[in-house]
Amino acid sequence: MKSGLLRVLRVRQLLEELAGATLRTRTAELRRIEEGAEQHERQAMRTRTEALDQMQRGESADAWLGMADAEILAWTSQRLRAAARHAKPAVEAAHEQMLARRVEKRQAEALLTDAEQAEQQEALRREQHRLDDWFQTASGNVRRAE
Repeated sequence: MKSGLLRVLRVRQLLEELAGATLRTRTAELRRIEEGAEQHERQAMRTRTEALDQMQRGESADAWLGMADAEILAWTSQRLRAAARHAKPAVEAAHEQMLARRVEKRQAEALLTDAEQAEQQEALRREQHRLDDWFQTASGNVRRAE
């Protein structure tokens, strides 16, 4: 029985590790998307500022292209933020899955611990029974000798 529980525990450990790896992957992907959105947003602000400076200097042709670039960067940032919002439930689900796998592993560990304790108690009971039998046999031999 103990070897079966050990196998179950090992499977639960592997499932927990797999769930943890999935969580780390999804979290890293979300972080990458969010950082990309922030980077595009900063670049859009810089590009817009440069375009406004060019307009003030009278370089309107380049300024309009800069404003178009800024709008494209802002749109890209919005799309990335939407993708991040869309990815958050997957990260939360992966986190819940990892926690569920951790609970399953701990339950398997508890079962294994209980089985080990039951084995120890059974071994102690058998040893006490053997000792009792020995004393009964030894005391019977002493009485016959008298």
